[in-house]
Amino acid sequence: MDMRLRVHIFSLFVGAIIGVSAALYLQPSGRMEVADKPIFKGKTAVSVARVVDGDTVILLLEGKEHRVRLLGVDTPESVKPDTPPEPGGVEAGRFLKNLLNGEKVYVEYEAAGKASKDRYGRDLAYLYRAPDGLFVNQEIVRQGYGRVYRQAKFKYRDEFIRLEATAKAGQKGMWAEGG
Repeated sequence: MDMRLRVHIFSLFVGAIIGVSAALYLQPSGRMEVADKPIFKGKTAVSVARVVDGDTVILLLEGKEHRVRLLGVDTPESVKPDTPPEPGGVEAGRFLKNLLNGEKVYVEYEAAGKASKDRYGRDLAYLYRAPDGLFVNQEIVRQGYGRVYRQAKFKYRDEFIRLEATAKAGQKGMWAEGG
């Protein structure tokens, strides 16, 4: 076989390996694309007005600001009045700001189409960053910036518990150095 043909075939082979590797890297398991979630078909993403802390955001819904608490996630406190930030709280807030600053999100409620509220009057919701579909609640737990909120049952609880254990084992975020 001619040397140029061998080099060409080898180049194609290497290119295919790199392409498959990149596709796998860019689509880690556990992330669901927005297009794969029927609940968002025909829905409009809403703007993130601002991030309050690691598990609370202000969204613009129908022209009004709504305070939303991320369902299933609990991050260390960073903005509690008359209280210094808890260890990891500032970092969790910064992480969420980096994920959502200037972004739009799709909102999913535990009960289809209907928001439940926490004791502070915040809507409880799951957020998916548009247009890439990043499941924000899940990403906070996966990266170790928050723990699973175990005081309530929710549909992603088992998955979040598994991701929290992985983050702990990998000493990610708040779990670094035995946190």
